[in-house]
Amino acid sequence: MNHREWQWSMDFEFDHLFICTDIGACEAERLISLGLVEGTPNTHPGQGTANRRFFFHNVMLELLWVHDVEEVQSELIRRTYLWERWENRKDGACPFGVCLRPVGDSDAVAFSNWI
Repeated sequence: MNHREWQWSMDFEFDHLFICTDIGACEAERLISLGLVEGTPNTHPGQGTANRRFFFHNVMLELLWVHDVEEVQSELIRRTYLWERWENRKDGACPFGVCLRPVGDSDAVAFSNWI
């Protein structure tokens, strides 16, 4: 099977990669020492996470941690497994996440979802 056979019917592109880190993402200091420029940090109200961000031409690298355990374990957010991935990132849980965005003005989503 070649890539054209399984291509989505709608176009999506890579938006950003997140990596679950310790609180405060001290790993960002190493990226800065390599010459990357850090963007503004962000919190995600209602999701219980915060981040440090590095922006590139059209993508972002997000160093992500949990800052509010109650929010990240809420009914709505629980289904993302962010808490489990963050809590177990050093014990085998995948600390990486890939986020996509639609190309153009489409409101379409790449995968089925519950929201």
